[in-house]
Amino acid sequence: MKIIFFGDSITEAGRNALDPADLGTGYVKIAAQKLRLLYPETKFEILNRGVGGDRTEQLLARIQTDVVDEQPDCVCMQVGINDVWHRFLIGVEVTPEDFRARYEELVRILKTTGARIFLLQPFVLNMDDKPRLRPYLAKFNGIIREIADREGVPLLPMDEIFTGVTQDIAPSAFSVDGVHPTHRGCRYIADQVVKEIKKYLA
Repeated sequence: MKIIFFGDSITEAGRNALDPADLGTGYVKIAAQKLRLLYPETKFEILNRGVGGDRTEQLLARIQTDVVDEQPDCVCMQVGINDVWHRFLIGVEVTPEDFRARYEELVRILKTTGARIFLLQPFVLNMDDKPRLRPYLAKFNGIIREIADREGVPLLPMDEIFTGVTQDIAPSAFSVDGVHPTHRGCRYIADQVVKEIKKYLA
């Protein structure tokens, strides 16, 4: 079973881009370890195709080579936080209309592969200056949910999950800066990913 994790730095998590098989140190590696333990008889080929700093625009530019040409059985896509954050970091403003068009196109292309697809909701935690991202991310997450519902694609609601758990536990337990997850945060993401993939392996 070939699984591709397609996204930005949350997915990349320090992977060595010169080694196509390197999974990084984040949720992709944890999910791969869990799946191999749970299904020792299943032959998994797991690819991490996360690139730090990418927005939906960059994922569209590389979706053919990184995903479509690989003929995956399952694809997990996680993108969107940089479409919000870059307006503050580097002055690149992505409008809701542009975000919707690009995200819809990403999902359309993924569906043409015939792979099982699921979408990881981008998230932001209440740390440092990150609350200023919340209004924009809320709008983009609403767009993602609309697309997921319309296209019948599973959505893993990580922003909602992290918002919930940080009511009782400090956000710093799950993120180093409000955007990038700690090891504990990665385990939460991996658990949701594995739960979804298990439905296809039952």
